[in-house]
Amino acid sequence: MSQNGMSPSAPVKMVEYRYIIECKEKTVELEVDDRDVIQNADDEIDCPLDVVLRKNDYSFNDLMTWDAIEIRFVKVMEEGLSIINRIPMNINI
Repeated sequence: MSQNGMSPSAPVKMVEYRYIIECKEKTVELEVDDRDVIQNADDEIDCPLDVVLRKNDYSFNDLMTWDAIEIRFVKVMEEGLSIINRIPMNINI
């Protein structure tokens, strides 16, 4: 056993998050930095899209040119993806 009381061979499950942006002609996957994932006032896991776009060298202008259909914030697990939030982009403002 190590000094912290944990077995050195104990597997550590890393939680990974991503934004997946479904567009008319392509799908864009954006890496999410663990430090940007927060628990909001409604006790839900969240991550600001503008921060993720910037850290992946994109902007909201890029997002608009992609003709996005849907934006999904997902948790990546061994079993597959778990959708945390979906934002349909067919909203007329």
